[in-house]
Amino acid sequence: MTTRTASAAALLAVSALFGATACSPTVPLAPTTSLFERLGGMQNLTAVVDDFVSKVSIDPRSRRTFEGVNLVRLKASVVSHLCSLSGGPCKYEGDSMALAHRGMALTSEELQVMGEYVGQALIRRGVAKQDREELETILDKLAGEVVNK
Repeated sequence: MTTRTASAAALLAVSALFGATACSPTVPLAPTTSLFERLGGMQNLTAVVDDFVSKVSIDPRSRRTFEGVNLVRLKASVVSHLCSLSGGPCKYEGDSMALAHRGMALTSEELQVMGEYVGQALIRRGVAKQDREELETILDKLAGEVVNK
């Protein structure tokens, strides 16, 4: 049984338990899914990270911060971190953002370029606007740990 099928079955069961009838108004129950699930799970998150890191690492406006970086390792670390931040099953065990970006002197402009690529990758992978904005809010909270460090 898929998660979506299980959720639908659970909603039907709850409706039956509460005796939803044509003459009693009911409020539909919204399924509670994590942001990780709404982002498309591990497969979609991995594709998003591969997409945006591949682009931002060659863009003249931001590529200097990726010079000499093992992109395969970086992508795996970013996937793990985003999975953890979005309520997925991962436990991020990498460096703190402050430590990982120490000495890079990452500018606000470079961070903006990265954010643009993340947004574009999420759109290409079909992530809903509300879910993109929720992830953006999470990522914005990390900006202070990485800019000008």
